[in-house]
Amino acid sequence: MAHLFSRTRQGFLRIMFNMNSSGHGPESPRAVSLSLKLLPVLEMAFAGIYLALTRNLLVIYMTSIGFDVSQMSLMIIAAMVAPSIISIILYKHPIFLTKNVKLKLVVFHALERVFWIPMAFFRDLITIGFCYTVISTSSTIVGCLTNLLIYSSFDENGVRDVTGKRTAAFNVTSVIGSTGATILLAALTTGDKFNIIFMLGSTIGLLSTVMLLFINMEHLEGVRIPNRIKRPEQMFSISSFFLTFLTSGNLFGIFWAPYLMRVLNAPDYLAAAMNLVSTISSVFGSIAWAKRSLRTFRIALGLSVTSPLLASLIPIPTAHIGIAAFGGFMVTGAGFLGNFLFARYREYFGVVRSSIILVLLTNLSQLLATPFGFLFGQQYVLLFVSVIMLRVTSMILAFLTIPEVAMIPEDSARTYSQILYTSSLMGYGIAVETARETILLSFRFLALIFVFIFLYIIYRLVFFLAGV
Repeated sequence: MAHLFSRTRQGFLRIMFNMNSSGHGPESPRAVSLSLKLLPVLEMAFAGIYLALTRNLLVIYMTSIGFDVSQMSLMIIAAMVAPSIISIILYKHPIFLTKNVKLKLVVFHALERVFWIPMAFFRDLITIGFCYTVISTSSTIVGCLTNLLIYSSFDENGVRDVTGKRTAAFNVTSVIGSTGATILLAALTTGDKFNIIFMLGSTIGLLSTVMLLFINMEHLEGVRIPNRIKRPEQMFSISSFFLTFLTSGNLFGIFWAPYLMRVLNAPDYLAAAMNLVSTISSVFGSIAWAKRSLRTFRIALGLSVTSPLLASLIPIPTAHIGIAAFGGFMVTGAGFLGNFLFARYREYFGVVRSSIILVLLTNLSQLLATPFGFLFGQQYVLLFVSVIMLRVTSMILAFLTIPEVAMIPEDSARTYSQILYTSSLMGYGIAVETARETILLSFRFLALIFVFIFLYIIYRLVFFLAGV
């Protein structure tokens, strides 16, 4: 949906780690200091408006032209298969990201923005799905490369500092974009209003692409890729928590706007207004959470459960604007937690793979969220329950297996993290072996059937030749 988590998807995993304002890392020459600080600010200033006028309105747009939750979910599932596969391939073969970095970043950055234009003109599900596939695939590569830019340019403190500042700056421009989107949706009464909005958003987005042309990225060429990951159990715990959290948000984003518009009979501009207030609250959230200790983020993670709970219980459409504001503030903090943890452990995970894993988790979370919408369709009670359960699960994973935010002693959290990793690894091994044996057994069974069929044919042939 076009609310706080559709924005979060871009905000946290492409935007936050596209931040470059402090903390010179060992690979950040003083000569490129200015471009790493100033130009990405301008790039993200334009991108904030672009996203507010395009991606944040996608669910509202599809709802307005008659698609239901099941159809939107089916489209998103199909569109996210390619980006998810690309993410996995990049994770297995990250060398692709370390060559011709600037050229690849600029090309895919522009491609993502251009394909919003035809989406509003061709209103069939197949064309929209194709355009969204191109957009999501391009966004995947852009996200990996921009994350790499940050991880290779700043230390942990630099990433944390610049994350808060740049997220706040991005959200300020998103407020402008969301305000414009709300006004345009309310003011334009013609059927082609989304054509106008998407074209405007795409054009502004291309201005952000121009900013990338002037950023010096020479230090990204040939970044070292470690042969193996240290502390794999910690990566597994952090990834499990963050994947579950993002999945809950993406699922919430798929059906919240349709729920408002179809069940509570809210107008489309009210759904767009939720983007506006959640973005404004995220500005304050960025400032409030950026410098906090990691343990403080337990508050954000715990209270993030309340937004879907309140949304399911309150039938007053305008009240959902307040829920979105509260949720935006808390989701910003919970999202920071995932990003900051990867920044802290990047020495163990590797800069390149840490850059990729964030995007991979984003794509997987969207791919995992959409089947809920497809299966449950208009059963909003089940959808709300699913979101709440997923968010509670992410909270439990964080509080039990991540030492920085655990509600138990750190040693116990590390032990649980190791147990979770080992058990999952064993379960995976058993599942693979079981699947292999099942496949082999199936082939043997099929071979036996073919043998019986062959013998029957021979039997019938012999009797035919014998004239019986």
